[in-house]
Amino acid sequence: MKNRPTGIIRTLPSFKSGQVGRLKMERAIALMEKGRDVEIYIALSAQPKVEVLHMYLLIEGRIELRMNISGYLPGDRRECWDGTHRQPKFWAVCTAPVTRPEEPIKRRGFQGFRYTEELW
Repeated sequence: MKNRPTGIIRTLPSFKSGQVGRLKMERAIALMEKGRDVEIYIALSAQPKVEVLHMYLLIEGRIELRMNISGYLPGDRRECWDGTHRQPKFWAVCTAPVTRPEEPIKRRGFQGFRYTEELW
């Protein structure tokens, strides 16, 4: 990476179209896109050491959207979109605006997060 990273990419668990977890995620993101005051919490095993502004979500092998990161919270136990309960070390608090690439960007999934420069 030539420039300072401006975001992180986070792979989410497999969300096939029509599954409850996918539907709940899409509803939450749609509320953010409509300007509702909604926060989305994304589990992280570590807090980024470099201050970044954006969270890119990698779902089913494609980067589908970008949100702003407004801060981090210590990990407490929460119910996730797929109905499981998780207690990560940190929660990234993500907020609007939500933007999407013109075409989804193909990437391989990975554990944790990766730093990235601005993708669009």
